[in-house]
Amino acid sequence: MAKREITKWEQVYQLPIKYDDMNYCWSKNGTMTLMFDEVLNEFDRKMIVKAINGETELKMEGLTFDGCDFLLNGTYIFCVRGWGNLTGTGALNLPEEKALKIQDEFINHVHRSLANVL
Repeated sequence: MAKREITKWEQVYQLPIKYDDMNYCWSKNGTMTLMFDEVLNEFDRKMIVKAINGETELKMEGLTFDGCDFLLNGTYIFCVRGWGNLTGTGALNLPEEKALKIQDEFINHVHRSLANVL
């Protein structure tokens, strides 16, 4: 049986993501998705996850990203994970260009879910 072709972020980073109370989030299909920094409290982490999942509205003034790192007013608060799952030979084994496109699309979804932008 042929493997289904991976073309969208939703196939890798399946919502809803779940926070594991240990700084990490996991997608519905088990992909490590986010890693939070200690600067965020538990409530804020859970609210971010709910916003990404579309369960609540949360707009964070001053939220930016640099690659897979998210910053709030210049302070690192979390990053998007899953590169090893995208590119690893024991995982999806996607070419780097395709993996980058999928991860970037998920990063853009996270940013649109949280940032106070038009």
